Formats: sequence, C-alpha cells, structure tokens
Amino acid sequence: MKVLIVDDEPLELLNIESILHLLDPLLDVFTAANGYEAYNMLKNEAMDIICLDIRMPGWNGLETLKRIKAEWSHVKVILISAHGEFHYAQEAIAFGASVYILKPVIPEELMSAVKRLKKEIEAELEEHQLLLQTVVENWSRGEASLKLLFGAHLHIQPNVVTTIKFNCNQPSNKALWDSEICRTLQNTLAVPHPVNGHWIYLTEWCEGEIHMMKERLSSLKLELTEKYQESEWLFGVGEIVESPDLLKRSYDSAMQATLNKDEAVIQQCLLFLSQKYASPVTLNQLAQTVHISASHLSRIFKNQLGITFVDALTKIRIKQAKGLLENKELSIQFISDQVGFSSPDYFSSTFRKLEGVSPSQFRLKQEHGKQTCL
Repeated sequence: MKVLIVDDEPLELLNIESILHLLDPLLDVFTAANGYEAYNMLKNEAMDIICLDIRMPGWNGLETLKRIKAEWSHVKVILISAHGEFHYAQEAIAFGASVYILKPVIPEELMSAVKRLKKEIEAELEEHQLLLQTVVENWSRGEASLKLLFGAHLHIQPNVVTTIKFNCNQPSNKALWDSEICRTLQNTLAVPHPVNGHWIYLTEWCEGEIHMMKERLSSLKLELTEKYQESEWLFGVGEIVESPDLLKRSYDSAMQATLNKDEAVIQQCLLFLSQKYASPVTLNQLAQTVHISASHLSRIFKNQLGITFVDALTKIRIKQAKGLLENKELSIQFISDQVGFSSPDYFSSTFRKLEGVSPSQFRLKQEHGKQTCL
C-alpha cells in the first residue's frame, strides 16, 4: 500500500508520516511539499491513498484534489484542513475527497480513516479483478465486453495483450510469476486466473516498437528458465491498438502468436543466444540448432523482431556487458572478451552506438548514481 503526504510544513509531514508508520510499519510513505510536486510524482509512481493539506502555496488542496481526481479517479484522498467550516468539507467531498480531517491531526482519527480506506481499496481491487477476469473470458468466447472493461476502472490505459502458454509443468505460484512479468513490462495488469490454459497480461506500452517488448520478455524468459527449469513456455505479444476498447483484437493476435511456429523459433533462438553470447555464434550455426535454413531464419528475425540476427546478438552482448561494468575491478578488455566481442575497440564503438556513451563513461555514471543514493 502506497501513501503520499502533501503538505508544505516539514514538521506536519513528519508528524503524519510517524502516525502512518505507527499504524503499519510496512506502508510505503512518500512526501511532497506542494500540489504541483505531488501531481508530477503521481505521473511516475501510482499511489493508493493521498493525505492532502488544504492550505499550501501555489495550488491549494482543493485545486490539487480536482487535478488529481481528473487524472487518477481511483485514488483515495484524505483532505486535512485547519478550517472547520462546513462549506470546506462540502467542497472537498464534492471534488472527490474520501475523508475530511481537521488539524491538529488526531492519530486515532487518521489511523481509523486509513484503515477504512484500505478495506475499501481491497474490496474494489477484488471487484475489479473479477471484472477483468470476466472481460478476458468473454474475449475467449468472441465477445467484446466493452462496458465491463471500463467498469473495471483500470489505473492504466492498456494497449497490448501478452499471453503465456505452458507446454508442460505450469508453475504453481502464479502470483510470484505475475510479479516478474509486471516488473519487466511495467504498467501491466495480470488477469487473476488462466483463460483456456493461457496466462493473460494487459500492458500500457509506450516504449517503442513491439520487438522491444519481445526482447524484454525473452530476457525474462532466460531468467525464469533458470529458476523454473522444469517449465517450458511460449509467450505471445498481440498487436498494439489505439485504445482499450480495441484490446480484443490484441488478445486475438497474442493468442495466435503462441500458435505461430516462427514465434516459437524466435524464442528458441533468443534463449540460445542468451546462453551462448560469449561464443562466436553465427547465423548458420544458429540455423542448424533450430533445424531451418539460414536465409529462412534471417527472414524470421526481420519479420518477428524487426531487427537482424546480428542486431539481436549485439543487444544481448551489450546488456551482459552493462552488468559486468558495475564491477569496477574488471577491465574493459576483460569485459569485451567475456561478452564475445573480437576486440576492445569494436566493443567500445558498438557500446557507444547503442548506449550513447562509452563503457568507461557508463561505469562512471553508474558509480555516481550509487553514491547519490547513499
């Protein structure tokens, strides 16, 4: 559960934060000094509850409340005010506040409000998951279920569907698996239960072409294959659609992708490259591994991922190099050799081309970032 406190008085921020942690030490508590800062924070970090002071410089509490509710209507807001006049409470409720609390904040009153809102959020989440499950089950029967989808009050605007099909040994802990998928793709909702033997995910994808999404899933597939060695699975990524009401089209194409032999070949290739990137792998060698001709495999790479075999291998090598660069004891030449480049100069020029900085500059940036966080 994530709670954002918005108040321009540092002592009041500390006071409310201490009350919240007294209620639940595991609460994720964030703070903002004004409404504008809170609004921008919400663009990058989803919140469940906001404790909002009514009197602040710039946007006051009511103005901030209106702006927040216009963008994130599902968020619960506790408005905190030094004003006891009835019209302030009326305005707050009219603009969408769930609770109106007077200053000085009484710990028991704030705790009681947060407890109640947590219960409301949990009940709404359960209802929304049921609706989401129903929507996807209706898709599987050929029904669009548009009203149900919008009734689920999604906190993202999904534009692409991903499906996972297990050929054998489906993992027992779906929640753990779902968290890995959602972490990798971000802005992703997991459908609670399998539909026709497939696990379904809805994503708001804003990070470029669809092949980039497939690359992320392929990297995750390698990680999860190491954790769940007994499981064999394929993923299908649907087409990106313009709005959530067209998601059934993305669902249909994602389901089709899990039956696509070329998609299965690509996933097998990416898994192989993720394991053998340090070796001098060639297109011919890879083609022999998956039992098709090199020319056919080259076409599959272009059609399925939008990039060449060499591009795919290079991206995997650079990703591995970035991990090794975090260890400052390792030389650039050593890292170059470890990830399969023929020379340090070629490695450095390729790294700069893809990342915009040299390996040494990347390492310095990482070191600076770590020091900033300390």
